[in-house]
Amino acid sequence: MAGFRLVMASLALAMALGSCQSVSQQAANDQVKVVQGAELVCSARNDVDQAVSAVNGLTSQSTVGQAEQAISSLDKALKTLDVAEEQLSKAEFREYRDQVKIFRDAVVEVRSNKALTLAAASEQLKGKAEPLIAAREQLMAITVCIDIEEQAADKQSDQPASEN
Repeated sequence: MAGFRLVMASLALAMALGSCQSVSQQAANDQVKVVQGAELVCSARNDVDQAVSAVNGLTSQSTVGQAEQAISSLDKALKTLDVAEEQLSKAEFREYRDQVKIFRDAVVEVRSNKALTLAAASEQLKGKAEPLIAAREQLMAITVCIDIEEQAADKQSDQPASEN
């Protein structure tokens, strides 16, 4: 019972500390999670490659037990890869969201300082925009976006012309 209370108190403390983190600290933590997620994905891909090799290595002399073990290893490796890719995707999205918040805060700060020249404001925002752009490109590399206008144009060009 005392152990349960200790766990609950630790969880409450962790949540309280997490909510007090600055956006830049959250962004740094999310960057670490992205790197860790990428490492997990690469490791899981290697496991899948090894499992596929084991399945491909089965011969007519292989036993049913060996085949079942190879398939089981492949299933496990694929599940691990799915989980790792999902975690990486979430971490990349969080990192992007944090960078957007940092940039918005910088814009608010620049707007509030009416004495800034446009050149100085530009320099301040440029430093905040670069990580945002990098996070966006990273997120876009894993995100498939369909251009709605392009899709509509394709549908119209596929339809036969009606005769009057």
